[in-house]
Amino acid sequence: MVIVTTRIPGVADMVRTVDHSIEMERLGTQDMMSFFEACVFGDQQQPWQDHPELQDVGHKIVLKLKGFPLAAKTVGRLLRNQLTFDHWTRALESKEWESQASDNDIMPALKLSYDYLPFHLQQCLSYCALFPEDYEFRAEELVHLWIGLGILHSDGQKKRIEDVGLCYLTDLVNQGFFKKNVPRFGNPYYTIHDLLLELVVKVSSYECLSISSSNVMSIQIPPSVRHLSVIVDDADVKDTVTFEDYKRGLCALEKRFEVQNLHTLMLFGKHHGNFSRIFHGLFWEARALRTVFLSGASYNVEDVLPNFSKLLHLRYLRIKSAGLYVDKGLCVPSVLCRLYHLEVIDLLGWKGSFGSTRHISNLVKLRHFIVPQEELHSGIFEVGKLKFINELWAFRVGQDSKLFEPSQLGKLENIGGLLGIYNLEKVQSEEEATESKLIHKSRLQELILEWDVQRSDRDPTLEENVLENLVPHSNLRRLSIRGHGGTACPRWLGSNLSVKNLESLSLADLSWGNLPPLGEMWMVNDLGGEYQDCILGQRFQNLKTLDLVKIPTLRKWVWDSTYLFSQLEELTIKNCSELTELRYSHHSSGLPQQEKGMAWFPRLKSLRIEDCPKLLSFPPIPWTSGPCSAMIKRVGNGLEKLIYKEETESDSTLSLEVKGKYGEDCVFLNGLVFSNLIYLKEMFIENCSPLLLDHLVLLTSLEFLRISGSSNVLSPVESVSHVQCLLPVKKLSVDRCGCNGMELTQLLSLVPELTEMTIVGCQEIKWLGVAGQSSASSSSSAAEQLHHGQIGQQQQQQQELKGGVDGVLLLPPQLQKLTIEEFPELSLLSNSLEGDKEGGGLQGLCSLQSLEIRNCPKLLHSYSSSSIPFPTSLQKLILDNCGEFRGEGIGPLLAQGHLTNITVRETPKFFASSEPLDKELLPCSSAHEELKLITDDIAGFLSAHSCGLLSSSLSTLIIGWNEDAELFTHEQAEALVLLTSLHTLAFALCKKLQCLPAGLHRLASLETLNIQFCQVIRSLPEDGLPSCLKELLIVNCPAIKSLPKGSLPSSLQVLDISYCPALVSLPKNGLPSSLQKLVIWHCPALKSLPEDGLPRSLQEIKIRGSTAINSLPKGGLPRSLQVLDVHRCDNEELKRQCRKLRGTIPKIMI
Repeated sequence: MVIVTTRIPGVADMVRTVDHSIEMERLGTQDMMSFFEACVFGDQQQPWQDHPELQDVGHKIVLKLKGFPLAAKTVGRLLRNQLTFDHWTRALESKEWESQASDNDIMPALKLSYDYLPFHLQQCLSYCALFPEDYEFRAEELVHLWIGLGILHSDGQKKRIEDVGLCYLTDLVNQGFFKKNVPRFGNPYYTIHDLLLELVVKVSSYECLSISSSNVMSIQIPPSVRHLSVIVDDADVKDTVTFEDYKRGLCALEKRFEVQNLHTLMLFGKHHGNFSRIFHGLFWEARALRTVFLSGASYNVEDVLPNFSKLLHLRYLRIKSAGLYVDKGLCVPSVLCRLYHLEVIDLLGWKGSFGSTRHISNLVKLRHFIVPQEELHSGIFEVGKLKFINELWAFRVGQDSKLFEPSQLGKLENIGGLLGIYNLEKVQSEEEATESKLIHKSRLQELILEWDVQRSDRDPTLEENVLENLVPHSNLRRLSIRGHGGTACPRWLGSNLSVKNLESLSLADLSWGNLPPLGEMWMVNDLGGEYQDCILGQRFQNLKTLDLVKIPTLRKWVWDSTYLFSQLEELTIKNCSELTELRYSHHSSGLPQQEKGMAWFPRLKSLRIEDCPKLLSFPPIPWTSGPCSAMIKRVGNGLEKLIYKEETESDSTLSLEVKGKYGEDCVFLNGLVFSNLIYLKEMFIENCSPLLLDHLVLLTSLEFLRISGSSNVLSPVESVSHVQCLLPVKKLSVDRCGCNGMELTQLLSLVPELTEMTIVGCQEIKWLGVAGQSSASSSSSAAEQLHHGQIGQQQQQQQELKGGVDGVLLLPPQLQKLTIEEFPELSLLSNSLEGDKEGGGLQGLCSLQSLEIRNCPKLLHSYSSSSIPFPTSLQKLILDNCGEFRGEGIGPLLAQGHLTNITVRETPKFFASSEPLDKELLPCSSAHEELKLITDDIAGFLSAHSCGLLSSSLSTLIIGWNEDAELFTHEQAEALVLLTSLHTLAFALCKKLQCLPAGLHRLASLETLNIQFCQVIRSLPEDGLPSCLKELLIVNCPAIKSLPKGSLPSSLQVLDISYCPALVSLPKNGLPSSLQKLVIWHCPALKSLPEDGLPRSLQEIKIRGSTAINSLPKGGLPRSLQVLDVHRCDNEELKRQCRKLRGTIPKIMI
């Protein structure tokens, strides 16, 4: 179902598919007044009590808002800034209300809010008119753009202009013009409501212009326009007609406005590079540009801006590539280092090459150099020239060159983001370290100090002194120290803590004898002696993230009330080889263990512990029922892995995975705080002790439970109260557990909502039945029948059941999906009482839709052709290695019309027949329009009997996984032709198959032929392919050298040839005139496309990894072509030729 919302009735009439639309009423006066009050006064009770003089004015304003919540939101935020009678009266009497065209017109209310914004906020907002609708802005992106536009000023304050920009953004959020979105994963982003964007476009139309295919011919362009964006959507290149229409519109722009006056240019859309020829001519005279943003670039900048080297006023350059893959043929302009006014260079999304960055220091005004690799920062010569640079991700100390001495860093007085200093082992003295002047960098937010851990020579004393002199400013927020060779924590991070406001601290590869003030710590010395390390009187006040990695001296860490981590959100501990204990102090609080986490870590969201093999004592997991995540891997106590998390941003499923070491019943499971798992949806347990029922019943949201490798599924219980212990589990998987049938049956009795079940290799289970099977009397359970010896008439079965019911698993009848695997001895309880052949087996599963049985050779062997054990509700059946089972009785299931998907492998007698067909049980084509069969039994299925049974119903046949068949016999080929309804045929993983069956051309309905992983097939049938074939796919067939000498079918629309290394040529007579799509992947021997050209019908060509194709056909490409994709092809010559075609084909991906 698709729901369309619109403010325009005409749009609703155009797109609706039903007879009527649902008209959403606007808010009534009373509701609108309540919402308006909330927008102005927040949660304040009796809001008008303190401002009674405003109530009457407010009521009149609400009437003008016409019931629109967005209008109430924006106007309300305007009015709350000044709760004065004069301010509200001016808003009420504004002339903007007079421009209201109708009751549906919300613009006057929005315009009123805009008019009351300070001019600097109006400026910042107006340039957003250049962006596409629903664009997601990052805070840094907006601030950098405003810097490039020159509209941010510090006014002599100590604030950086970046901080000024963030303040402006906050103001616009508070005023309701931007909405801040905070996803569960990733960074916050900002959006503008489409109506507000419409307003911004309107008020900025004299300076800002956004071109799209919908307005390119009609939009009025004032001569005052200085800022331009062009948006190319996927729909603009969907076919040749729309592509050519947009090209004509863009070409006409050159005569409609003065390009030489442009200050800003933005190009949007991953396919806008296909208009690069148009842009090349259009922007030839654009030499006054200050701001350039190319979003979705698939070209060199000079291809769009031919005079890029002359953009002497350029202050902002941002380029994002269109694709995901690196294009070696594209490079950042070499003249970049000569555009001396540049303040922002953002190449984070650039996938081309960069060239040398050594002379970036010539750009003395540069504030931001944002690139995907830190090496691009470390290669800058004389970085000290960049006095305004905000971040330097990597500075590598080089003792052989003055260009890379720490004194270079001393010149960066304004650095305010990240500074990473590497190769500190090359610093030769304390004085040299002091020259970096870190203590004076009051705006620095993040600092990385790293020594090369692979260095051969270490001088602990020198390295201690160097670190003592790398004292950062107390304003620092994030600090990382890695590989330091000293033996002690520096005083500024320990006993004389000067960076108390740190929000993030990361320590890695350190052998310090003492650590920063983080609580009671016990350290171990070189001789194995243990001693306590505790720094009193010092504390981090705002620590949110803490990483401890490779700290071999740390043995115990105990938290108590003296060291509260009230702000800590993320804690990571890795590779601490001596760590044995992480716990809360027992004597410091009377709180239960599971509540201490909330007391001392009230905001902890993420806990990660890895590779601490001696760790036996853990904090409670999870420590809260609120949102949090934990990952523990390779620790002591038999625990191999624990992962507790929400899956993704779009999928809020909360899951827990606990895996013990192989061969052990890990007891960690019983230490979990189950009372905090009330929202858990999925639980995966492997090699753990059996679950306690008292714990399991606390999981009131659990939907999927998977237990693997445990000695049992539940700890033994004497009695179970079904009313109190029922579980909401809908999906259950039990894999190689030591439970018997009775124990698992007991668990199944507690899950009345179960619809999916998988059971694998539980060898204590010997028999399988259905609870309440219809073949028994209604008052007797299957277990009672076993006890009285009433099930089965076969003497052997009675003898095996005589020992009791422990080995019998009774399945719940409501199952919809069942998978049974790896049971070499498991048998199905047969239909039994008084020779009844209608019940028994799995027929009691009356809702079953999908059944998969693998490697269970005895499960079905007691059933003959006259008694099929499956319910008529079955839609999908997979049988793999099911012994002697025959499928003769499957006719009734096919006749019912439900069974549409059958897979039969390694079940050699399934298609064997000893009885004639019952005409009444033959399925008709109307009942089976999409019957699909997958089998490896070529000899069994390709017979007149089997193919005759499915002649009018089978639509898809996949023959594969056969390692013996070499040739098709005449009888098998003739049987295949009986399948008159077949439209899809595939041969896969037939290792010895030398050729396809003769007579394929006689399959009159076949539309798709797929040949995959057939190692020795050399060619396609000499007598041709079906005349109605539309798709031919040949994948990983290394012996195929050529396609048929005769022509391919004239009906063929798709030809896909992939991973065929011996293929040297396509058909010599050319490709069929009907072909629309040609795909060639990784065919290294194929040197060229057909020399006589390609069919005029061709719409799409994809060439990937086929490096021998180095040119396009001499006859050119057909005019019908809409997509040319070579973006994963390694041949640079081919790519070069394709680039020349830009502007002639709607989509070219390189």
